[in-house]
Amino acid sequence: MERKQLPPKVLAAFKAVVELFTEGADLNTLTVSEITTRAGIGKGTVYDYFANKEEMLAGALYHGMDVVCWELYERLEKKKNLYEKMEQILLDMETNKQEMECAFKVLHLLMDNSQVSKQLRELFREKKDNELPLYQMLQKLIQEELGEGSGISQEDTLYLVMNTMSKLVCYAMYLNYDGVMSVYGTKKIRERICRAICQEVENVERVEGSADKNID
Repeated sequence: MERKQLPPKVLAAFKAVVELFTEGADLNTLTVSEITTRAGIGKGTVYDYFANKEEMLAGALYHGMDVVCWELYERLEKKKNLYEKMEQILLDMETNKQEMECAFKVLHLLMDNSQVSKQLRELFREKKDNELPLYQMLQKLIQEELGEGSGISQEDTLYLVMNTMSKLVCYAMYLNYDGVMSVYGTKKIRERICRAICQEVENVERVEGSADKNID
């Protein structure tokens, strides 16, 4: 699928924002000068492309998450089933902790009431379904597992995506607790999470199928 190419200066600004955000910068106090200095572009250039700082920050965070999810999704397409795909996501979280951490920090940011958060939520609402930040990617993976004509309701699909996302967030937190990891490791925890996600999808599909038969 062809994707829109962004101007080099916009990409430089986006890269700078993501780097600063990953390093722990507070987006509410981050200045345009700090961003453009890191990006190596002129301060006035920003306003050739964006109405304000918040629009640039939201665009950068969305783009950063979109890139991570697209690259991951392309690798997942080679996997046979949902278990293998979920396992690959967890393995990526282990080996690319900084990138995945940034993605989950964006999810957390969506829940507060700052101007950046409001701009980011608006940007998510405007995007098309075929663009793949984390939520859309998980939704697509689950729908692919269920197959066409599964009859799963939108509510059940939403539940499965949120259930999967919550497990990924918990695993991201687990990876940050080195003391716990040294005791339990990652392999068995990873296997349990993958099985739990797959079982939940199977359970919802089974219940939905039973309901359809009762109606008939």
